[in-house]
Amino acid sequence: MTDTFKPHLELLVACVIYGTVGLYMEQLEDMSIGSIIFYRILFGLTALLFYLAVTGNLGQLALKRKKKYLLLLGVLYVLQMFSYYSAIRYLGASSAVLLLYTDPIYLTILAPLLLGEKNTGKTIFALFLGLIGVFYITRPEGGFEQLEFGSSYLKGVLFGLTGGLFSSGVIISVRYLRNEYNGLTQLFWQSTISLFFLSPFAVSVPRNVLTANLPVLILFGVLITGIGAVFYIRGVTGVNAITGSLFALLEPVSCIFFDYTILGNPIHSGMLTGCVFILAAAIVISLDDSFSLKKLFFRNKTVLGKNTSIRKKPIIRAPDK
Repeated sequence: MTDTFKPHLELLVACVIYGTVGLYMEQLEDMSIGSIIFYRILFGLTALLFYLAVTGNLGQLALKRKKKYLLLLGVLYVLQMFSYYSAIRYLGASSAVLLLYTDPIYLTILAPLLLGEKNTGKTIFALFLGLIGVFYITRPEGGFEQLEFGSSYLKGVLFGLTGGLFSSGVIISVRYLRNEYNGLTQLFWQSTISLFFLSPFAVSVPRNVLTANLPVLILFGVLITGIGAVFYIRGVTGVNAITGSLFALLEPVSCIFFDYTILGNPIHSGMLTGCVFILAAAIVISLDDSFSLKKLFFRNKTVLGKNTSIRKKPIIRAPDK
């Protein structure tokens, strides 16, 4: 396998693994969302530590500057996962993952305020596409009466949109910390912080319930937080920004595929239409990020000298779903 092809394959494997989340959620019974996330992260973190120990990279976990932003990353990650998994419980994995991918809408609004990144015509266009996609996804197939106050459908939609908001916060935090901590270090500390906040849910699970769900939880954690995240981080650091962003779009596609083919959940026409618009918005954002990085590249070459160059840094999503 060539070095050029290897990161693409790693990204592909990671996105397919991330897309299996609905399969695990379907098998876990009598457990709260908080307890599922706790044990998934616990077993995934164990696998991650084993990987770092085997590869001799435990030293990279040392804390440096911006510790409070690592704490913020952990808190935002917990809120994102809680919202996302709750949306899966109410709506199913297909709709939930698409609503999670509404984060470009929030990034268009938040990035200028928090990161000083200016909006362009492309980002505004992406915002417009994303809003159309949200309309189609949240439009009930059986009529708008499903959106009445207190309905499960409305709860799922609200959790899904909230998950997208917190996902944008996670992405902004990852961007801010990437020059201080690499992807695996961020993943380790966000997981560790998450376990602290989720620990009350862990002790509330009856022993017999935990025992019955333990095999699924172990597989869930090792695959998603362990193997999937490691493949994703290794892959995304070996490709350019636009390639990494486009490969990430395979996650919702694989999630919808597994939800439909294995679980047999229906996919209505509005979901497919919304999927096209939301993924189109993500592609537009990726193109804009790539263009901005290209300008930064040439500006630095001009300032630092004609023989100076910088490598594009991928605009990556959170390393663990």
